[in-house]
Amino acid sequence: MANKDNGNTPCKHCGSQDQSWHTHNVVRGPVQDGRLKVGEVECQFVLGCNRCSETLAVLSADRVASMMNAALD
Repeated sequence: MANKDNGNTPCKHCGSQDQSWHTHNVVRGPVQDGRLKVGEVECQFVLGCNRCSETLAVLSADRVASMMNAALD
């Protein structure tokens, strides 16, 4: 259930609404670091709780771009 104050859903672990988004790069496959190609690295957006460090959501960069494009319409 979303809070009326900021629209965030409270953390399932501690109930805090102090949350923030961060980016994270993931390598898919057995490629050694330093020998990566652009297509082997995937960007993810991670929503985390600042109070207890719980991961609340993980979205791909494609999903975030889709949501941003939909917001423009």
